[in-house]
Amino acid sequence: MRIPLSAGIAVLFLSTSALAQQPLAFPMRSQSPAQTSIDTAMCFSYANQHTGVVMARVSQAPEKPVTTKPGAVHPVAVAAPLPSAIAPGSAPVAASAVEASATPTPGVAADARAAAHASSTSADAPMPALPPPEPPMVQYWRSYGECMTDRGYMVR
Repeated sequence: MRIPLSAGIAVLFLSTSALAQQPLAFPMRSQSPAQTSIDTAMCFSYANQHTGVVMARVSQAPEKPVTTKPGAVHPVAVAAPLPSAIAPGSAPVAASAVEASATPTPGVAADARAAAHASSTSADAPMPALPPPEPPMVQYWRSYGECMTDRGYMVR
């Protein structure tokens, strides 16, 4: 029985995509295979303790991006107001802008007033939403990679 080339290529891609989740670690200090497997087990344990991820319970599949319906309202993070207290011995920025706008110099006064207006309106603008949290398996594999690097392996 002969296997078609396209089926062989598909199997190759599927098997390498399953291994793509775990970073590869190459020994840099001539570690023996026995030492490599001990270090790998220790780093799995280290990553488990530091991230709280139990690989038997967490899906290895990448998380799908969250899609929303058009017109859905998203919560917007609002920035806390900045404190108005000024450190002793320093000149307030807004006061210097106001003083600059009181001077009769034509081009400089308009620039200072525009800068003062821009700084006052940007404080009222809402902050952009925070990025989504990092998936737990990304944290797990990063912790594993850091452990393997500390033990003398090159991690890719």
